[in-house]
Amino acid sequence: MAAPKLFPVPASDGYNQTMTEMLGKYELRQVLGKGAMGTVYEGYDPIIDRRVAIKTVKLPDAEDVEAQEELARFKREAQAAGRLSHPNIVGVFDYGETLKSPISSWNSSTARR
Repeated sequence: MAAPKLFPVPASDGYNQTMTEMLGKYELRQVLGKGAMGTVYEGYDPIIDRRVAIKTVKLPDAEDVEAQEELARFKREAQAAGRLSHPNIVGVFDYGETLKSPISSWNSSTARR
């Protein structure tokens, strides 16, 4: 696979950085938002040539029962949203886990731009 392209992030978004990272099969282009549980990125799926939103959560410590429940909730959220089809609900394309983070990819046409 070819190396990902560099995508500068506009300074106005508050996350002034250049993304060059791959997460699983996805190219991470820019940070859309950060919260206590994780980060949402604008991403790109090079296999099917489409823009996606990628939601990640921090990997919990294996000993932290509460964090393990949050991880299970993240997976259930992706499963539940993946079964829904409505114009006002962001569609889920994929769920997976990498060594870095559990990830879910969402239809970016309804995600914040």
